[in-house]
Amino acid sequence: MRRMKANTLRLDPTSEQLHTLHLLGDRVSALWNAANYASRQAFLSGDKVPSYASLCRVFQGHEAYRAFPSDVAQEVLKKLREAWTSYFGLRKRWKAGNLRDKPGLPTYRKDRQRGTRPTDFIPIKNDRAYGVESRSVSVTLPRDLRDQGRLVLSYRGIRRYQGKGGRAEMQFDASRGRWYFRYSVQVLDTPSKPWTRVAGIDLGLRVMASLSIEGIANAWHFLGREAMKDFEYWSAKLATHQQALSHRGKRTSKRLKRFYRMRKNRLRHAVDTMAKRLASACRRHKVGHVLLGWPKGILLETRANPTWQRLRHVFWSFDYVSSRVELALRRVGIRVERVGERGTSSTFCTCGSKRVVRRPRHVLRCQDCQFKCHSDQAGSRNIVRQRYPETTWAGLEASPKPKTYRWTRHRWVDASNPAIYQVADLAA
Repeated sequence: MRRMKANTLRLDPTSEQLHTLHLLGDRVSALWNAANYASRQAFLSGDKVPSYASLCRVFQGHEAYRAFPSDVAQEVLKKLREAWTSYFGLRKRWKAGNLRDKPGLPTYRKDRQRGTRPTDFIPIKNDRAYGVESRSVSVTLPRDLRDQGRLVLSYRGIRRYQGKGGRAEMQFDASRGRWYFRYSVQVLDTPSKPWTRVAGIDLGLRVMASLSIEGIANAWHFLGREAMKDFEYWSAKLATHQQALSHRGKRTSKRLKRFYRMRKNRLRHAVDTMAKRLASACRRHKVGHVLLGWPKGILLETRANPTWQRLRHVFWSFDYVSSRVELALRRVGIRVERVGERGTSSTFCTCGSKRVVRRPRHVLRCQDCQFKCHSDQAGSRNIVRQRYPETTWAGLEASPKPKTYRWTRHRWVDASNPAIYQVADLAA
């Protein structure tokens, strides 16, 4: 099976090439605004919003369209039509009562305060208009700029995926002051392993992930405390800087963008590293099928502590974490399936009894068999038992304590090893 992956390369343009990139970005904004004006007028007058094919046909002779190679101009119109398709989908959800706020129409690309158009985005339709070599990226230029051939830009980075290229885009990151080139690549999936062992993963906040593998007595727990503390630290810096900006009559700045980027990237680093650890453990124990718990409706729960409720909405993205874990497992040839996890953390994992006492809340004590275990450990094991009731974990009574890992803001270390714990703190 073929899948689309994406490579990201950091461009290293010269001063002349920077001028060319910003010129192309300004032309993209001009075409977007012209086509978006026609789409908005059609929508507000009650007519049908033009489709992608209609936009290409209408704007084929437009000055802004002819200022590009066809592969770039068509991709700009396709991006605009995708924005309108997304708007109609959100509007449908809002009318059904599934969204609180009414979605807005696709906006124009312009800065009203400065009276300028942004020049930070250049989409490309397919690999006919660009080429990626070992050290450079070449892009087809408009007719009026072709006196020196293609625009050849050196880059830094690694082409992680090899294959036939698809859609691409050049984007300027204002907070970093850098241009990036991203392009999709069609690659073959890693063939699935013939292993038959099953594992379950339960996602959460206090314990970011709990992994239980069939036939293994211990579970693997990844504590989320340090990641949350780091997230709260950057949130406090954001709030302080936003307050300072408000006193000066500003709403944003480069520093504010850097803070947002730093907070997001540090959390994603923790998630990606955890996903790699989970995949490594599953591969080492020859797991062929992983059942990933999906906490459906957890964001709608209102009984939780207000602090935890806020962290669920701001700090934790279950869809992102699930996607990264799935990607890491599929890279090593392990089949992944999302399943429901309702009731798994309130049922004892050995006898299946629901007569349990949670005191403290993260410890389950069964009133029938009198054993106890961590609630997240029970959750990951019950995820497997829901699909495979005959699954057992030998040695649970002898070693109920899971293998616990702690985040040092750089890597995951064994929380039960004081020596590693202290070295990791010094490194952090």
